[in-house]
Amino acid sequence: MNATEIDDLVRTADPLPHGAAERWAVSREAFAIRDATRVVAPAETEQARGRIARPGRLVAIVAVVLVVGAAAAGAVAILGRPAPPSVKRDIAQLDAGLPADIRLNPDVESARSVATTGRSTLYYAELRDGGFCTEIVTAGEVGRGANCTTGPQASSRPIEVSVPFTDPITPSSPVTIGGRVNVASASLAIVYADGTEHAIPFGTDHFFIFDVPAPKLAAVHSHAFDLVARSASGSEVAKASVPAVAPDSGLDADQPIFVSTISDGDDLTKVLGIEGSVNVEGAVRLELVFPDGSRVEVPLAADGSYRIDLPADRRDDLYERPGTLIARDGEGTEVARAPVAAVAFWRAQERAASQ
Repeated sequence: MNATEIDDLVRTADPLPHGAAERWAVSREAFAIRDATRVVAPAETEQARGRIARPGRLVAIVAVVLVVGAAAAGAVAILGRPAPPSVKRDIAQLDAGLPADIRLNPDVESARSVATTGRSTLYYAELRDGGFCTEIVTAGEVGRGANCTTGPQASSRPIEVSVPFTDPITPSSPVTIGGRVNVASASLAIVYADGTEHAIPFGTDHFFIFDVPAPKLAAVHSHAFDLVARSASGSEVAKASVPAVAPDSGLDADQPIFVSTISDGDDLTKVLGIEGSVNVEGAVRLELVFPDGSRVEVPLAADGSYRIDLPADRRDDLYERPGTLIARDGEGTEVARAPVAAVAFWRAQERAASQ
């Protein structure tokens, strides 16, 4: 690498202050199989929580300290740079509205950059249990949503991967991959479906971030690919398979009863209302059964959509235990059912499972 290339790298890799960040939920695995959530902010704005179509991933590019005389002194700030306020807000927001006993309490004030490609940067905040929270910020100063991995989860996942995306997805949509390799390894590579691969340099502490080159975008949009970590001798030590970054396959309609809870962002133990759709042929009625056994009819439209607003005295009923939505046909026979609970209930289940 000559001096001109180094100067170019330093200029492009130094992140700028970032603007307002998009909200992104924590984990596809957690919410896609259970509950999608709409959070209503006090000023009538809405935050989408738990509605994810892809798992999130991160890739680190240049974890080096460049030393080319006094002119290169600024390169030290490429990694380890304090996270901008927007990233700190996004990470802190992951605990917002949750009871104190299930908060993760990331070290937001010490959040910093741990991997960068110049165009994209991965920021990191430490958790007390050895885990971490991260957010990818891409071109245009766009935060792609924060997510957290607890210490026990990191120990059980050799490679933590996140692939944020922007709708609509096209064959040429940019794809950024990020995360961390949690096992001892000397190198990391992305291996495409045709067997070709690109090296992914590590950032700080084996964090990584990678912008898929334009000639390979069609490949990752249409085919699954792998991230492969190798030892110094070149032998494989860990592999993570990542599905194609394809358009949403219609997850809502694939569920017999799609459930989306409406919550107050200040208190995620409460459920203000429930909405969604019943996607089972023959269903003509829908009822909500509360944990105490009481039942209420839920209006069901001809197209299968529904919405019910809960009265103030029932908004706390779905926190400690879930209720159940039951769909019935014209003869009263049950044709589908789905659990429904507050965001804080599902969050508590996830965090208990990760211990």
